[in-house]
Amino acid sequence: MKRGVGYCENADCEDFSKGVFLLNHGNTFYCPRCRKLGHTEPERGHTDNDHQVFREVHVHFNFKADERKYREIGIVMDDSLPEGTANSYHLFSPLIKTEQRALKVAEAILANLNRYQGLLDGEGIPRTTETLLSFDDDFNDFANKLANLADEWKKSTVAEKQLRSETQTEA
Repeated sequence: MKRGVGYCENADCEDFSKGVFLLNHGNTFYCPRCRKLGHTEPERGHTDNDHQVFREVHVHFNFKADERKYREIGIVMDDSLPEGTANSYHLFSPLIKTEQRALKVAEAILANLNRYQGLLDGEGIPRTTETLLSFDDDFNDFANKLANLADEWKKSTVAEKQLRSETQTEA
């Protein structure tokens, strides 16, 4: 799913520089009020290298339409992973306006990138999934869900990295 924001660039329009949410959009945006051509700012992402373990997520947010730039960056980092041996992911999202939201999104992306390999789609945006555990579930159901989650974590790239590090330390 391609997401983005369309901005009217007509200074005489009442909707000048106001964002319009776009879903599965093309490259052309026409202001719904004045019908003039505007600017489309897609949500996009990229990684710094090919490593499968991620140490940092940078969320570029608070897009300023008249300058076509992002004003702020929220960064979430896993300090337990060594520098240089891990990847960084950058998300550029005109949909995110606040620091609090940017940091929550960055945290969720970092957790999911290290939990599952191959999460990035063709646009460089991670697909996300959640696992919900409820203490109200029957004990056996809860235990099964917890065991499944433990298996997923064991298969994650972070677990692989830690196993390699422990093996190297012991040798």
